[in-house]
Amino acid sequence: MRTAWETFERETIDHLRALVRLDTTNPPGNERIAAHYLGAAFARESIECATIEPLPTRANLVARVAGTDRSRPPLMLSSHTDVVGVEAARWTRDPFGAELAEGCVWGRGSIDMKSKCAMDLGLALAIKRAGLLPARDLIIAAVADEEAGSELGARYLVEHHPDLIRAGFVLNETGGFTLHLGARRFYPIQVAEKGFVTVKMTVSGTPGHGSMPRADTAIAWIADLIGRITRTPMPRRVTPLMRRMLAGLGISPDQAPPLFRPMLANTVTPTIVRAGYKDNVIPGEAWVILDGRTLPGEDERGFLRELRDIVGPEPTLEVIKTAPPVEASPDTPLFDLIKTRTEAADPGARAIPWMLPGATDSKFYAQLGAICYGFAPVRLDPRMPFGALYHGNDERMPVEGFLWGLRLYTGVVLNFLGIRTEDVFA
Repeated sequence: MRTAWETFERETIDHLRALVRLDTTNPPGNERIAAHYLGAAFARESIECATIEPLPTRANLVARVAGTDRSRPPLMLSSHTDVVGVEAARWTRDPFGAELAEGCVWGRGSIDMKSKCAMDLGLALAIKRAGLLPARDLIIAAVADEEAGSELGARYLVEHHPDLIRAGFVLNETGGFTLHLGARRFYPIQVAEKGFVTVKMTVSGTPGHGSMPRADTAIAWIADLIGRITRTPMPRRVTPLMRRMLAGLGISPDQAPPLFRPMLANTVTPTIVRAGYKDNVIPGEAWVILDGRTLPGEDERGFLRELRDIVGPEPTLEVIKTAPPVEASPDTPLFDLIKTRTEAADPGARAIPWMLPGATDSKFYAQLGAICYGFAPVRLDPRMPFGALYHGNDERMPVEGFLWGLRLYTGVVLNFLGIRTEDVFA
């Protein structure tokens, strides 16, 4: 049975709002409630799915619609159901209220990334409802723990249940949004992302009484090192992808604006500082957590060498967690399809390959050989502060832009699955 397009739009918005209302803040990350919601929806259409919980409440859900040709590599549509925390007092609206106001769905996760989760769910249900079989298997993954390193989510599935999620191609988050540069419009499609190296840097000094000031304390030393880190950029490198991307934008690497500078070097940012335990005691130890990011082609050891060049040999450096960068070729039929369809959906705009300075679950799926692209399209007004709303206050998804993206996303996925849009939607 075909679904009326207007019904599909309404149902997908309803799914998005229902998912936003589920508080899956990580930590602690109760993704089980989202998995139950998705599992119930899949069960109503008799779609096979499995729930994997590495720890109680930390649930990953994987569904599959079998295709006609198992020799073709599956397509996986991936999202994560956990969200970062909120400072509710700083929000204009309830962060888990999913209110429809000012043309947007408001709430934590409306952008990052329950909107794509709702797209994936709605599209799989519509395909099954139409009684159609894709030309290849379609996998839907809604995973836990992405916001805290994916140890209980995508990384766990890759290491312990690879056959559930082994795919030839993955469509994941962070790509397909409108990028306004002057009067020009671009749609970055993520094909690469930086790796991460999270480091605890510790210094030790002589403790003492707070009434006896000195300049050589652990706090003074860690403060000096933090200042050095923030003032000293790591060496610039222009990868082949970035050269291609900047050329497509008409920007010289030497004149790249601030938005692109994190993509032209390894980076390190202090994020957590700790020292002391009593107001009248000079502590003997201080430490800082450093969020390191590595370019494709770079590794943990190279990053640590560059960090040592900045901080010197004395501080102790302990790697807390790490994952490699990843890059997929944009020279594939799927990327060509995304590019062609995106540019047709917004005449005059250009779709370009893109590197994400952050990290997604794609870096783990790529370990199983998948070609991963970030494609969760949304059309944006130039006044919409979209990038600032990731992990920010008043996160919200513009409904009109979301529905534009839903139509584009649906067309790309169905085409790649060998299904005609008119056979699914009335």
